[in-house]
Amino acid sequence: MIPSFDDFATPLSEVAPLSELDGAVVAIEASHYLGRLLMNPSSKEPLLAALGGLPFTMRTTVQNEIAAFRDANIKPIFVFDGLDVSKTKAVFQQADEAVRANTTAWSLYNQHQAENAVTAFGESCAVTAESFYRYFQLLLQELGVEFQIAPYSALAQVSTLYGSQWRLLTPQKLAYLEQRGTDFVDAVSGSHELLLFDVDKVITRLDPQQGDFMWLTRRACLEGLGNVPSDVFVDACMLSGSAFLPTLPQLEANNSRKPTKIKAALDLMNSFGRSGINVCLHYQDDPQFRQMDYLDRYRRSRLAVKHHAILTKDGKIELFDQTSAPGDSHEFIGQRLPDEVYFYMSKGLVGPRVLNWRTIGEIAQGPPLDNGDSNDYQRFVRSQIIPLRVSALSALSHYLHRVYVHKDVMLRVWFDRNNTNPLIMRDAADPKPVLAGWNVKSALLNSRLDQLNGRGVSGAIGVAVESLTDPAFAKQTNVTKDVSNLLQSKDEIVYNTMWRFLHLRGYINDEHGLTAWGKALERGLNVAGSDIEIQEAVFVAVELLRLELLHQHYMFTGHLLGFHSMVTTMRQALRDLEEMCLLTLFMGGDAERDRDDLAEISLGLPFLTDNDCGLGIAVKSYLDELAGQPDPTSPATRDATRQKGSTEWFPHSIDYPGDLEKAFKIWDAVYAAVKDSGDLVKERKYWRETDEWLTQRR
Repeated sequence: MIPSFDDFATPLSEVAPLSELDGAVVAIEASHYLGRLLMNPSSKEPLLAALGGLPFTMRTTVQNEIAAFRDANIKPIFVFDGLDVSKTKAVFQQADEAVRANTTAWSLYNQHQAENAVTAFGESCAVTAESFYRYFQLLLQELGVEFQIAPYSALAQVSTLYGSQWRLLTPQKLAYLEQRGTDFVDAVSGSHELLLFDVDKVITRLDPQQGDFMWLTRRACLEGLGNVPSDVFVDACMLSGSAFLPTLPQLEANNSRKPTKIKAALDLMNSFGRSGINVCLHYQDDPQFRQMDYLDRYRRSRLAVKHHAILTKDGKIELFDQTSAPGDSHEFIGQRLPDEVYFYMSKGLVGPRVLNWRTIGEIAQGPPLDNGDSNDYQRFVRSQIIPLRVSALSALSHYLHRVYVHKDVMLRVWFDRNNTNPLIMRDAADPKPVLAGWNVKSALLNSRLDQLNGRGVSGAIGVAVESLTDPAFAKQTNVTKDVSNLLQSKDEIVYNTMWRFLHLRGYINDEHGLTAWGKALERGLNVAGSDIEIQEAVFVAVELLRLELLHQHYMFTGHLLGFHSMVTTMRQALRDLEEMCLLTLFMGGDAERDRDDLAEISLGLPFLTDNDCGLGIAVKSYLDELAGQPDPTSPATRDATRQKGSTEWFPHSIDYPGDLEKAFKIWDAVYAAVKDSGDLVKERKYWRETDEWLTQRR
């Protein structure tokens, strides 16, 4: 968002009834929509910044809004941001602001100022729209609503989607469509930044439940600034601050009475030939200006707006005004990937996180919700999680140009941001031999699925692991690609992806049998049963066991939020590797590519979203209350404590006793994996003692 632009634009905007959009196709910038949803007083959940996870009301809110769109005969199409535009040196700016806000909120909480703490958490920028992209895509897919991921910024991407039903628009997509005079969309809704891309009209507020919308024209903005030329308007917007460039430092310190940043920026430009670059050249020796490397960033950002990359309806990547674009566009857009990768991303097969690491060459690790002050978490992100990230990068790199196979990626962490650590790619094993050995077809797969389903085994993780407990089946799964008979069905793609993922993680050996860790995992999954959430929890727990991060210290004294941060980072890393296994399955030509279920396949795989601290808080509250009782193990005390939790601590909980039982089942499943781990897990006696202690209090 352009700072204070609302103050300038609102008087110039018009409001119209929703009926004027009857029968229209409206392209909606997903980030802008989610930002409005997260900040709407009726649906805002301020404790998201404290607890993590997903908004409790998001599913219901989205369902209601989509229903309202349909009642109004409006077809929404959502467009998401893709890869970051080049490298930014202010990667930790928002993280720093979030840390300050969260620190203030926790301080208020510790002073027993609960209401003030909740308000402070609600003002934190730790929770962003991007945090919920995949979950929102899942909801849209379930509701049958079209969406697309832009190759870069959704503000420029306007390509049409593939197939006769792909009529898609985004903020940047809108620019592409409008410039080419297509009629795929009738209107575009999003942030004011759409105006950077020569969009003529923007719906800045679209509220289907309220029954109206607010819109703004580019012409009104130009006239409101004194009939300035378009280039001057864009320069002023850029200097004011946007998704591409932070606010000019001199405007942040400006004490002028001008009510908006854009008018202050224009006044400044008027002193230097009405040119943004002239303003930057004038201040290039200013210490703060130089510290931010603002001149170089302005040049890159201005070029990125003028020559932004979009995905055309033919599946090709091209730049705006390509004929006049410089030959080194990678300097302001980023390293280019094959068009095939952008296509798969546009369909939702893969998210942008690992692709960003590869194109930018850097992983910027910001602090977690608890600010990440513990040495354990800092060691975790700087070293212990790195092999998993290298594995994901290696899987991708071996299917790109060979230069990427040995091109390192730098890690920059928030607690040591002036230094970087390389992720050494040349030391990573070539994953292709492992991946190439998993091409199991339906003729073999379906009979095994029938056996497992008959025993109640379900879930992608549970089925993939349990299927290999039959040596005869496991032996037959070592199948290379048959170019005349590629993988076709959804089940074929899902389970071959999962087996590849498990193999790279060391749960499956080269003979396609379960390793020692695989057998421990299988035992835990058996106890977990068919509950998908518990299966994922067990998998994450086993991964943490392998890193020796589930031991006595964490079981008895670990900080809940700090531990949650580790779980979240681990889930994301597992999802990254999983998505690279899925992406490379298609890039390697192992599956039929002409299909319309790419998003459905990806969104159905494990570890899609993060979990919150709610269950941990529920269990901790229960056990803490028992600890203060004279007879904590008696049935009467346990029953009374459960009742107190249901009525006093968590009165809005649907089934507090059921939540406790779910947590205890997770414990049982993880403990089962520990018991069957042999010498893999140290300090097993502490696990046994903890289990005996917990058994008496359940």
